[in-house]
Amino acid sequence: MITVPYQKRHIVEPRWARDVPRGSEVFTNISKYGKKEIALKGDGNKFFEGEEEELEWVKSQNNTADQYVELTPAEKRKTLREMFFASFCLAADGYVNNSTNVINTGLKALYGPQYTNSTAISNISAIVYAGEIVSMLFFGSMCDILGRKTVTLAGNAIMIVFSILTAGAWVKGTQSSPTESKFYLDKKTGKHYPVGPASLFSYICFLRFMVGVGIGSEYPGASSWTTDISKKLKPKNRNMWIILFTNSAISVGFFASALVTLIVVAIAGPSHYVFVWRWVIGLGAVMPLIFFIGRFRMPESENFTKNRFKKSIPYGKTLKFYWYRLTVFSLAWFCFDLVSYGFGGVSSMILGIILGDNSSQTRVWCFNLLFQSFSLVGSIFGCRIASNFGIRYTGAVSTYIQGIIGFCIYGKLEALKKHVAGFTVLYGIFSALGQVGFGNNLGLMCSTGFATPVRGSMYCICSAIGKSGALAAGYIFPKLIVHGGIKSSFILGGIFAFVSGSVLLFAPPLDQVSQQLEDKRFSEYLEAEGYDISLLTSSDLIVGDNSDEEEFDSYGKKDEVKMKTLSRQESV
Repeated sequence: MITVPYQKRHIVEPRWARDVPRGSEVFTNISKYGKKEIALKGDGNKFFEGEEEELEWVKSQNNTADQYVELTPAEKRKTLREMFFASFCLAADGYVNNSTNVINTGLKALYGPQYTNSTAISNISAIVYAGEIVSMLFFGSMCDILGRKTVTLAGNAIMIVFSILTAGAWVKGTQSSPTESKFYLDKKTGKHYPVGPASLFSYICFLRFMVGVGIGSEYPGASSWTTDISKKLKPKNRNMWIILFTNSAISVGFFASALVTLIVVAIAGPSHYVFVWRWVIGLGAVMPLIFFIGRFRMPESENFTKNRFKKSIPYGKTLKFYWYRLTVFSLAWFCFDLVSYGFGGVSSMILGIILGDNSSQTRVWCFNLLFQSFSLVGSIFGCRIASNFGIRYTGAVSTYIQGIIGFCIYGKLEALKKHVAGFTVLYGIFSALGQVGFGNNLGLMCSTGFATPVRGSMYCICSAIGKSGALAAGYIFPKLIVHGGIKSSFILGGIFAFVSGSVLLFAPPLDQVSQQLEDKRFSEYLEAEGYDISLLTSSDLIVGDNSDEEEFDSYGKKDEVKMKTLSRQESV
């Protein structure tokens, strides 16, 4: 039985099934695609039959020629600086989400049972993700229409305004300390707390939602922008720098939040801890302000302007072409975020239980900082690992090991409670492996796995579904720990780690050659579907004949009956 080679399936019916493994490919592609992604020697390019000539044609085109010009040291520094300002504001996501711990701890210390018995304890953790999901879906499509710069600037402005408002959140009837005539009495302990109206918690939830809206623009906008700019770098180095300026930025945000919290707690002292959360949240507005200024002075991505739709985007044809990638990437992202953000949002709660009730908040935040440093180190070192060994193997192997460690912690937790150092090392490695694996590679494969004209729109779908995992984790993990203990969280984390690692093995080719050819193949697919490709700006820059036009004639027109027969044979 004749099988159409992968590199021609985008122009042959059924084009919608280009990425779907056929027959034994379900198993053979794991090795075939995985080996092609390994880039240890030379320029890292590995080719299927005909791809080398295809890449040479791409290099000759006016819309891509500047991507293969050797940069001077000064030009490379300029490119890296632009990538930094384009996407490193993703650190705000890590900062804001890790600050959930500070808000929960601060409101619990200040208002006691009024807060812990309210729905706000789950809503404040999860509502920011709801804002991100709404924002991703809206701004993701907008960044393919209005441009990456416009979208990220709008998101920065929202983050700045609502972070400041959250820091100063106050409603009528709110108290900062109890008085003789007005207080809330905890009947179990007899302790007096200041009155915290339910409207205050609702207001904070609304503000957190809006901060999430601001952050949500960063995922499709910033990730697409930095991927566009990275085209100026050597193909072998692009993945490493994309990871460093996207996912590692998020890890930096988590670390920065833990560090700022520790510093503010040390300055304010235990007696003023109730105000620490306001200072920590308020300082979170500084980061987007810096990036707003930096981005305002930057031009729009040149690669995007040369490869975009002049009019409306054909979403129907795009979804038909990329549905398989969307399914695989989104499912893997959902599982990862459920685990990663679930543990991130309750890390201080876990530490409080491990260290005991008599442990000071300063000690808790010292350990929290230590855990975040594990994640940061894992992300930074993982950049090179993913660049050399590819997304598929790096993500799957690291995640499997993470799952095994999760099961080990589950099995030995009672013993580890008596040995805090042992728990710290295992939990730190658990967190670090999450970053080496999916933490680093999810955003990378979602930004490089789609064509430039629709990168933002496709990325936003993956990230929105992924963030729904974080949204679910905000409700699941706090309740899971309260009712099932810490052990239940680690068994859940181990299971989902194995699921996400297995899903990634069935992803389509993610090697650097496939990334460089994706814009061309997407354009050829649209043409084969009857779309007028003159509506793409790249069509104005084409030089000479497309090397695949003859292939399209032989596969798609002159021999159409033969290829339809072949497709039916393969389906059988």
